[in-house]
Amino acid sequence: MKKHVIYMIGILLLVLCVLLPLHAADAPARLLDEADLLTDSEEAALLNKLDEISTRQGLDIVIVTIPNLYGEDITTFADDFYDENGYHPDGILLLISDYDREWAFSTSGYGITAFTDAGQEYLTGQFLDALSEGEYAAAFDTYADLC
Repeated sequence: MKKHVIYMIGILLLVLCVLLPLHAADAPARLLDEADLLTDSEEAALLNKLDEISTRQGLDIVIVTIPNLYGEDITTFADDFYDENGYHPDGILLLISDYDREWAFSTSGYGITAFTDAGQEYLTGQFLDALSEGEYAAAFDTYADLC
């Protein structure tokens, strides 16, 4: 009887070890630097920060950089990106288009309440100078910290 219990516990642990990484792989990245504005070390540090804040606050805090909008409206792109990539129903996304020199927020669920227009204006006032000067890591750290 003891052997069966130990055997079943071992199988259960094995199944959990296999399934947990599969579930984690389905989670969308909270940082996508497609415009390559950050160094690898800056990306790693920022992603850790975004993951920690998002988990602690119970909503996704996301940053996406793209090289070019190719004529698409940035706000529509940001909204569609958040909605179509499996993020938490509650959250905020900051989208930066490098070539177009444009940025936009997208909020969803509780993120709409938490990040009002006035709140977004305040956020912008805190990180926009660094962003305009090409200090992307500093701008994104400020955004994350304030979220």
